[in-house]
Amino acid sequence: MKINSQNTSQAYPAPSNSRALEIKQPTNSKEQLDTAPWKLADDIYHKHELQEPAPTYSKSITITSTNIFSTPEIEQKALNNIRAATVNLYMPGGEVPKSIENMFSRYEAIMADIAAEQPTLANGDWGIAINESGELEITGTLSDDEKSFIAEKFDTDIAFASAAKDFKSGFLKYLAMDAGGWSKYEVNESNFLTIIDLKELLDNSQGAEDFKQAWGKDFSWLESNKNISSQLERNAVKK
Repeated sequence: MKINSQNTSQAYPAPSNSRALEIKQPTNSKEQLDTAPWKLADDIYHKHELQEPAPTYSKSITITSTNIFSTPEIEQKALNNIRAATVNLYMPGGEVPKSIENMFSRYEAIMADIAAEQPTLANGDWGIAINESGELEITGTLSDDEKSFIAEKFDTDIAFASAAKDFKSGFLKYLAMDAGGWSKYEVNESNFLTIIDLKELLDNSQGAEDFKQAWGKDFSWLESNKNISSQLERNAVKK
């Protein structure tokens, strides 16, 4: 039997009251994906779209930081400086107590010499300071002639003058290395003259009887330390 493909509709007419035959293709077919009305639009970048909002606070800010660099060597050096300052400022045998003791050993003889020539000056209201040049200056309510007389007595005693310079230089040197105690006060080359009175220091460095028996000498590093603390508290400004 020969079938003519072109006349199929005539051989088998569809009933007038029947639904039209629908042929559905799979929803995942390539054709549907290519022609679907909901096809995604191309992702196109537009320059003026989706701009970031202007910042609420636009003032410039400068951020700085401090980095403290430390190494075991640096820390060890700092500890060594503190130890050296403690020994040489406060302990017997240290540079500062030793220089005070050297002044003390000459002080009584010089004062005896002054008293022998001008008795009223020995008990007068005056002091001994060291200026920026390391020279001794006599302070107090004395005449210029009286100050010159006393200054000459101390200046010409080489041992005393040398010990006085050692005291000042050692004090400032180790004060800069100290981490507490006297280092909390502002003491330097320019104001040392107005802070430390050597006469007051030496007048108050005499040891008590129990100290003399224990140490075998008149000079007391404990009393000198106590007087330095007192003078700093009264005359110096805290940092």
